[in-house]
Amino acid sequence: MQDHVQTKRDRSRRWFDSGFSITCLLIASLVVVILVCLISGILWQGAPWLRPSFLWNAHHENQPNESGIGQAIIGSGMVCLICGMFALPIGIGTAIFLEEFRPRNRWLKWFHNLVQLNISNLAGVPSIVYGILGVTAFVYMFGVFGKIQTDRPSDYEIGIHYMYQIKTIGGDYVTFPCEDKFQTLYSVDRPLMVTNAKGETFELNVLPKGASRPSDDGLRSRSVFAGKNASITSQKEFYHMQLPFHKSALAAGLTLALVILPIVIIASQEALRAVPNSLREAAFGMGATRWQVVRGTVIPSATPGIMTGAILAMSRAIGEAAPVLAVMGGVLSSTLGLTNLMDSTPTLPVTIYRWAQDDNRAFEGLSAAAIIVLLLFLLVMNSAAVLIRYRAEKNKG
Repeated sequence: MQDHVQTKRDRSRRWFDSGFSITCLLIASLVVVILVCLISGILWQGAPWLRPSFLWNAHHENQPNESGIGQAIIGSGMVCLICGMFALPIGIGTAIFLEEFRPRNRWLKWFHNLVQLNISNLAGVPSIVYGILGVTAFVYMFGVFGKIQTDRPSDYEIGIHYMYQIKTIGGDYVTFPCEDKFQTLYSVDRPLMVTNAKGETFELNVLPKGASRPSDDGLRSRSVFAGKNASITSQKEFYHMQLPFHKSALAAGLTLALVILPIVIIASQEALRAVPNSLREAAFGMGATRWQVVRGTVIPSATPGIMTGAILAMSRAIGEAAPVLAVMGGVLSSTLGLTNLMDSTPTLPVTIYRWAQDDNRAFEGLSAAAIIVLLLFLLVMNSAAVLIRYRAEKNKG
């Protein structure tokens, strides 16, 4: 009787195991089919738009045939470069400290565990939350520098030169130095030393209001009527910086650094934990200090795993749209391109998002083409991570 009951239980267990395996296989197959359908649809819609000019042209409003992702590629590269420069050293350094320099004091242990718990929790926070934090911390800097006003120069900035620009009677634009950068308009009522587009410096003639226009072309290009307003303009150097950062590439890069920082820390910690303790003990046995063991033994052994985690974290950063939208807005193009870190710039994910919402249906094809380019970037980065891991395991073997 007991054998019969046991046989029945074994049969039920086998049926349950088989049913569970079949269910998992069907779900996995459904996911693969959906993925294949999505990629096929994107390739079908975006492939006709893939051409060399698409990779270097900028966005043109209502002109999909002349639009491209040139500025978006440069913008994504710069934002991710800023992100990596801040997130990778801080994240790897934090992981080394948490894993290799654990405190012995009871209160320090409690603080260490609290930090570890928060890092693990932050890895699951939605990226839009980091976007809101980036707006507060980097765009406005918690309001420490006062209220930000649109089109108002920052009180704290370097690498920028302000000047006034005015149009002469002949239609030429001339400039002259600006004494107060917060005065946006300047009424010209006396002769001034100005510079034209050719770099020539001369005295600007100021004619009375109601006077007749000069007949001489040269005189017209050097004259204005009294009371005409000159508008303020600026010339930015490549090292232009300001506080707060406003809606800039630097603010977007720092926000993305916050997004991937927990991922870098956790991946680096796992790589450090994978290093056998026997290596540490052997180094300590030879009289090495804690830092010598970490620098000469642990870090070289964990480098492949750390690099793999760093590449995977960066592949997430390059595909993030929500934090960039929150910090920098939906920029599609800029007149001069990205000339300094304080400029706003388009990025690939934001460009895809904006094009997909455009009323012009042709931009949907451009959006699909941009998705293909982004997928290729992600494929290359993930392939690099797999290759690094494979070579590391092969060398260990």
